[in-house]
Amino acid sequence: HPYWYARVIGIYHAMVEYRGGPLVQMDFLHVRWFGLDPKCKFGWKAKRLPCIGFIDGDEPSAFGFIDPACVVRAVHLIPAFDHGKTCEIMGPSIARKKTENDEDWYRYYVGIFADRDMVVRFCPELGLGH
Repeated sequence: HPYWYARVIGIYHAMVEYRGGPLVQMDFLHVRWFGLDPKCKFGWKAKRLPCIGFIDGDEPSAFGFIDPACVVRAVHLIPAFDHGKTCEIMGPSIARKKTENDEDWYRYYVGIFADRDMVVRFCPELGLGH
């Protein structure tokens, strides 16, 4: 699968000095990473959307910082209602909105049909309108 998925927790701008050089503005995103569900078969032939879930909050790779220039685009994430919510992935955290009551959806489906450009990113063999 060619993409990584993350929820943006914060957008930051910092003035940094690198090895004695001038101060420059560095922009970065604080993110909470998702991982692909390895049990989920997806794609055009499987007739299923990609399924992702948050990485366990105890894992060192659960959070990170990335350059905004590395973001391809936003995607529409659809909670997998049939899997329900859980509080086992991560304890109480500022990485969630207050309205989420310290719970996460166990899985999300990646909405690849938001527009034709999204469909082509996920199903390049279709070549719709290009």
